[in-house]
Amino acid sequence: MDQRLRSHQRLTNAADFTRCYRHGKRLRTRYFTVYAYRWGKSVPRLGLAVGKAVGIAVVRNRVKRRLRELFRRHKILIPRGYDLFVRAGPASAAASYAALEVAWDEVMAMLKSDDTQTDPELRDT
Repeated sequence: MDQRLRSHQRLTNAADFTRCYRHGKRLRTRYFTVYAYRWGKSVPRLGLAVGKAVGIAVVRNRVKRRLRELFRRHKILIPRGYDLFVRAGPASAAASYAALEVAWDEVMAMLKSDDTQTDPELRDT
């Protein structure tokens, strides 16, 4: 299975980020907040926001790499047709990859359970 994060799997313009933020479901963890907006296409897309409150540039880049890796490794857990805007919090800087992974899995489970409750076609899968 291809694990790369292609350009069509990324949120690229401000309108996509705004749509997720304003109209998406908000799912919070200790380390990050995920805004998930269902847009109807089959490929999930990822957008990241890691502000200066997280740390210096080296730390922010490490957090972004870890979040992108979680998205790539756990694509199968993401319900089809969602844009995900992930906003990292300051606690994500000190978190281990394993802790971020547990939080990511919890958020994807919440998103999938919300999705199956609202979309009757997905209940059998």
